[in-house]
Amino acid sequence: MSATRIAAQQGIAPLDVAFMRYSVPALLLLPVWLPTLRKLKHAPRWSIVAMLGWGAPFLWLVTASLKESNVIYFATIVPCTMPIFAVIAERVFFKQQPTRTQVIGFALIGAAALLVIVNTVSGGGTSLSSVGLMFLAAAGWACYVVSFRHTGLTAAQGAAWVSVASTLAILLVKLVTGSEILPLTTDQLIFNAISQGLISGFTAVLLYTIAIGRLGPVRASSFSVLLPILGSFFAWVWLNETPSSFSLFTLILGTVGVAVINGVFRWRRS
Repeated sequence: MSATRIAAQQGIAPLDVAFMRYSVPALLLLPVWLPTLRKLKHAPRWSIVAMLGWGAPFLWLVTASLKESNVIYFATIVPCTMPIFAVIAERVFFKQQPTRTQVIGFALIGAAALLVIVNTVSGGGTSLSSVGLMFLAAAGWACYVVSFRHTGLTAAQGAAWVSVASTLAILLVKLVTGSEILPLTTDQLIFNAISQGLISGFTAVLLYTIAIGRLGPVRASSFSVLLPILGSFFAWVWLNETPSSFSLFTLILGTVGVAVINGVFRWRRS
């Protein structure tokens, strides 16, 4: 989040940030991607298309939203509301009913998001357009989560497929529009290749795949509750974005909601 915020502040185009985010893992995960072609033949076509919602469009929305917003609002909206969009999609397309525990988590997340919107309208922290882009990014992320479950791919294979497809799509757009492939300075190129491509695009996916293998998908996914907190913490330390009492409250409220949905908190009936 902080690295993307820096790129947005430096005026790097969202499409170029997305290219750095996906081109590096596309190369490094190429051996993982090739075997997915056989699996993709048996996957529903809609799931393959929907997975791209987490690709280049997602990074474009993220970068554009962080031009006029600090990281803590992004951390409150995108990682926290994504489960709501995912459950809505599961309900609409697969008739799956949310549990009572999930409804409690949704209520907490919804309250946090509503507070951010109200604060935005009243002129605080960020712009309404940025918040709108964040919600679209969360919806795109949810598209990936829901569709990924129906492809039969592993976490690494899914990430590899999205990275390769997104890289090719971005190259095609640049070719059609006549844009320069990498209009970045040397420092920007190195920084984004490491932060976006190597750390976020490759290392994080690799470690998450190992975590799923050792802990199982349910326990591994519960660690996503740390994403909003760690994202805001790094922005505070690295970018000196000191959170206000209000933004900290909304972050905690949304994070608790994610924790409830992921089963971090469990209640037993007496």
